[in-house]
Amino acid sequence: MDMNFEQLNFTTYCVGNLAEALKMSASKVYRLLRTSGILNSYLIPGYDVLHTFSREYIVEDLIACMKEKGVLP
Repeated sequence: MDMNFEQLNFTTYCVGNLAEALKMSASKVYRLLRTSGILNSYLIPGYDVLHTFSREYIVEDLIACMKEKGVLP
């Protein structure tokens, strides 16, 4: 999926904050989001709504998505 500049910035922001919260490298978090489909089926298409929420909400939401997809225990 193609990303515009704002979506790319938002993805970078999300990956960085998730990496910090999960105590993982940003590259590992990005890989998990990409391979699980969360990046292309949720994060990028949901940019218009998601970017209006707080950092805490976004991190919690993405962690819940990762758990639902079986990416996290």
